[in-house]
Amino acid sequence: MHGYDLQRVVHDRGFTFWTQLRRSSSYKALHLLKRHGLITVRTKPGDGPNRKVYSITEQGLEQLRRHCLAKLATPSHPRNDIDLAIYALPFLPRVQALAALRQSREHLQARAEFLRERLTWCRRRGLRMPALSFERPLVALEAEIEWLNHFVADYAAHPDPSTEEWNEYSYLEPPDAASPLVE
Repeated sequence: MHGYDLQRVVHDRGFTFWTQLRRSSSYKALHLLKRHGLITVRTKPGDGPNRKVYSITEQGLEQLRRHCLAKLATPSHPRNDIDLAIYALPFLPRVQALAALRQSREHLQARAEFLRERLTWCRRRGLRMPALSFERPLVALEAEIEWLNHFVADYAAHPDPSTEEWNEYSYLEPPDAASPLVE
């Protein structure tokens, strides 16, 4: 396909969720793929200047398969920016932190609604694989929203967290069965 067609597919299939592929960066990426032998380029006459048509090579297809299988077999850690922000809660005014957490929930709910709409649209048309690709992040978002509701309620109901709680925790130290438990 042409570079412009690739740009449209990236947008139309929702790949912008994973990447912000701009026109200039897509052509730079195509150049790198060509240089590494993962795609070929041929020119095709058109109404105006000749257009470049890009095709995946056997080597490119093999690399795509390897990377796809690796992603399926060992997905990345499900870390989230909110995880890091929780460490900083002792330094934030409670009112601002709660407002930000509620804003986060609204943001996640809007994203979940978008995914629900896409999922319904795909299911109505019998598009099984696209539907499943929307279902997984929707389920994950719904779990995230449920956890966020729990977190906001807990944070709002208890005194401000102190840095002392974090000072008592060590990631390197394994849980000790002899340590006192708080119920």
